[in-house]
Amino acid sequence: MPNVDDLQMLRLIKAFQKISDQDVRRLIILYAEEQLEKLQAIAKQKPQ
Repeated sequence: MPNVDDLQMLRLIKAFQKISDQDVRRLIILYAEEQLEKLQAIAKQKPQ
């Protein structure tokens, strides 16, 4: 049985595939990459 993360990823992929505007696709990717960079920066700042 797939877990919630797998189902969310499938939903994201399906929605992304339906977007035909390349500029919108680019913006979505840039946004996701920016969010990842923010999370990585926060993770580096936390004391281990």
